Amino acid sequence: MAKLGIQKRGTGKAIRITGARPNRPIHPSNPGNPNRPKFRDGGRTNTKRENRLEELGRVDAEKARTRKGKRNLKDEKRRIVKELKK
Repeated sequence: MAKLGIQKRGTGKAIRITGARPNRPIHPSNPGNPNRPKFRDGGRTNTKRENRLEELGRVDAEKARTRKGKRNLKDEKRRIVKELKK
């Protein structure tokens, strides 16, 4: 199988890769992408933003039955949204 690389714009042909690939450090649990570690059993890890969005969904789904509970949920939601905007 021929090694094909990046397609040149407008030519409709891919450039053949010649020579060795650059030597980059590789994470032992994820040989594909060294910058994105994965769990040993397979799936990729969540990003910090994904975790915040999940937390926001949990807070949105939660019901506040008392005045103090409503205030706490509102404060928690405000905190999460502020972290997402950073």
